[in-house]
Amino acid sequence: MSLFKSCIKLMRPAQWIKNGFVFMPLVFSARLFILDDVIRALGMFTGFCLAASATYILNDYMDMEQDRIHPRKKNRPLASGEIIPSTALAIAVALVVSLFAGAFAVQAPRLGIICLVAYLMLQIAYSIKLKHVVILDVLAISGGFLLRVLAGAAVIGVAVSSWLILCTFSLAIFLALGKRRHEVLILTQEAANHRPVLDNYNVLLLDQLLQVVTTSSFIFYCLYCVRGNPDTGLHSESLMFTVPFVTYGIFRYMYLIYYREEGGSPTALLLTDPPLLICTMLWLAAFISIIYL
Repeated sequence: MSLFKSCIKLMRPAQWIKNGFVFMPLVFSARLFILDDVIRALGMFTGFCLAASATYILNDYMDMEQDRIHPRKKNRPLASGEIIPSTALAIAVALVVSLFAGAFAVQAPRLGIICLVAYLMLQIAYSIKLKHVVILDVLAISGGFLLRVLAGAAVIGVAVSSWLILCTFSLAIFLALGKRRHEVLILTQEAANHRPVLDNYNVLLLDQLLQVVTTSSFIFYCLYCVRGNPDTGLHSESLMFTVPFVTYGIFRYMYLIYYREEGGSPTALLLTDPPLLICTMLWLAAFISIIYL
């Protein structure tokens, strides 16, 4: 594999879909067709892609030895030896410099820059310490998703519904716990060697935690639909018609976690499982139709 392809692989562009949470305030505040806001949101999305890639590189650097135990992660550029550590760290620094140079060049809102800095600090703390602390490792992952939403709201100058924040936070915890469960299952006795914090988890505990966040995620979304969207003045209970899509999506994801024992990569599941992908697209289409039409 060429050095260029290895560098692209190192940045994990497939994971950039997670930064789509930046667009949630844009869509939910009925400003999707305001060109200036779309451009600002795209700029923040790009910023988070650069920030995320930089932190992925740092995390891979910290986990090189452990990743060589994992059946999938052992093929990552640093773990497999495709890229030497000094080159990887240089790329990470270049990404961060590009991120802030671009942010200041376009005069990004101060709150948006604060969210980016907070995201970088959180991910650095995660790579160094938090990923080794039981429960806090999952909450740190969820905090990253929440910061994406807050940054997306800051860049277009809208407030974020408290119910949307709760939905985002609980959904992110749900995805993170599903990932932990998958790691515990596939690595069995090697789980603690790959990630020491996994020694503090077992399938029973993770199943109980998943039940809690599944229920809370569903309730928070229903409350968001019932109370409407205070940011736009839209208080239509028609959003309740999107609840069946959310219900199916949650159930389908749980089916994949429990029956097929997947969940190691939420992004891969979304892109490779046709029923889940179709459900997501139908939900988004229904939500946009109700808000804008």
